Amino acid sequence: MTFLGIDLGTTSVKAAVFRPDGTRVAGASRPHPTHRPEPGFAEQHASDWWDGLSSVISSLSDALDGLTAVGVCSQVNTHVLCGSSGEALHPAITWQDRRCASVLSSLESRLSPSARADVRGGLGTIDVTHPAARLEWLTANRPSARDSARWLLSPKDLLVLWLTGTAAADPISSIGLVDASGTYPSWLDSLVPGLTALLPPLGDPAAVAGTTTGAGGLPPGLPVAHGTMDAWAGLLGGGVAGPGDAIDIAGTSEVVAMASGPGGGAPGIVTFPPWRDLHVHAGPTQAGGDALDWVARLLDRSLTDALALAASTGPGAGGVVFLPQLAGERAPLWDPHLRAHWIGATSETGPAELARAGLEGVAHAARHVLEAVESAGGSTASSLAVCGGGAASDLWCQVKADVLDRPLRRTAERDAGVLGAAMLGALAAGEAATIPELAARMVRTECEFVPDPAVRDLYDDAHARYREAQRRLSDLYVP
Repeated sequence: MTFLGIDLGTTSVKAAVFRPDGTRVAGASRPHPTHRPEPGFAEQHASDWWDGLSSVISSLSDALDGLTAVGVCSQVNTHVLCGSSGEALHPAITWQDRRCASVLSSLESRLSPSARADVRGGLGTIDVTHPAARLEWLTANRPSARDSARWLLSPKDLLVLWLTGTAAADPISSIGLVDASGTYPSWLDSLVPGLTALLPPLGDPAAVAGTTTGAGGLPPGLPVAHGTMDAWAGLLGGGVAGPGDAIDIAGTSEVVAMASGPGGGAPGIVTFPPWRDLHVHAGPTQAGGDALDWVARLLDRSLTDALALAASTGPGAGGVVFLPQLAGERAPLWDPHLRAHWIGATSETGPAELARAGLEGVAHAARHVLEAVESAGGSTASSLAVCGGGAASDLWCQVKADVLDRPLRRTAERDAGVLGAAMLGALAAGEAATIPELAARMVRTECEFVPDPAVRDLYDDAHARYREAQRRLSDLYVP
C-alpha cells in the first residue's frame, strides 16, 4: 500500500510515492518556466505542466506497483481558462502576475458591504490575483478565449480534470470565491457576469473527485482526491493537526500559518473556512526563496555561493536591512506598489552583508506575518515546523529562528506539500479517520533550530527598522 502525492508548484512539478508511515519510496521533479512577455505579466503554459507531470510519472514507474490513491496540490491564485476537456485557451496567469491592477477599483465598487466579509477569507478586498479580476481582464483583452471557455481552473483542478475527466475544485483553494459556509455566493456574478458558470463543483479536499483513466501514465482506476492549495497541503505535510500548531513554508514565497480554535481573524490575514476541525489563519508573502535567488543573481553568485557569503558575516548584516518586496507584498499589507530596498549600507558594506541581509529580510517578512497570524488566532506559537526548499539551509533556518524568536522544527520530508497531497489521497482512500491520526503516523521531525538569546535585542531593533522603513517608503511607487 502506497500513496502518490503531486505538487504543481511555481517552478516545477514534483511527485513522490510514500509508504503509510510517511517514508518516501521514490520521487521526481521537472522544472517549468515562467514567461514574462510584458512588464507585470507572469504566465505559464499548461502544456509544460502536463509534460512535466508525464515525465515525473514515467520516472516513478517502478514505484507505482501497489499504489492505492493519488492526491494533488498546486500553486494558488494561478488561473487558466480552458475548454471542456481541459485544453488551455490562454496561458495561465500566475500568482506573480500584476496585470489586473487596473480593474480593481471598478470591481470593488460592485461589492456590497456584506459581500466584502467573504472576500479573501475576510480580507474584504479583491486583489490582482482574484479570479474575478482575471476574468474581467480576459473578457476585455482576450474576448475570443473568454467566449470559448468552459472552465476557469486552478492548476491542481486542471490536473484532476486531465487525470480523471472530472472538473472539480475545493473550498480551501477557492478562498475569496466562497463564503463562510464554503459555497459559491450569489454575488460572484455581480462582479463579473458568468463567473460562477466557469467554476467547477466544490468538494472536500480529501474526498474522491474521480478515478484515473490511464492518462499521464498512471494505472487506471485509482481514486484521486480533490486536493487543495500547496500551502494547505504543506500544513498537513508539516504536521499541523490542531490548535497551536504553526508552520513556515519556505518556498518561492513564505507562507506562515497557525491553527487555532474557532473564530478569530486579523487585518491582512486569511482565515480559511473550517475543515475537519482545523481552523487555520495564514498569510503568504510575495517573495521568499524568489528574493534570495534575485540577490544571488545580482551578486553574480550561485545560490550555494550566496549562502556561503552570508555565512561569512555575523547576525545583523553589519546594520544592513533588506526589504524583499520585489513585486509588492501580500500578507499582511496587500500592497502591490511596495518595492525592494537595501537600507543602512555604508562604505564598508560588501557582498557578504548584502547576502546576509537578503536572508534576514525574508525572515523579517515572515515575522511580520507571524505577528498578525498570532493575533488572528488569539495565541502565541510556541514553535513552528519549517519545510520547503528554503528549509534545506541550516543557516537560513537558524536566521529565521533568531528573527522570529521561536524554535523551528525542520520536517524530515522537505517537500511537505507533496507529502500533504499524498496524505489527502490516503484520507480519500479511507486509510485514516482523522488528520491528527494521519499526521502522527506520517510526519516526522529531522532536527530543531533554537533561537539564540544573545541576538534577540539586535533582531528586535532590526525588525523595528524594517517595519519603519517599509512604512516610510510605501508611498514612493504609488502611481
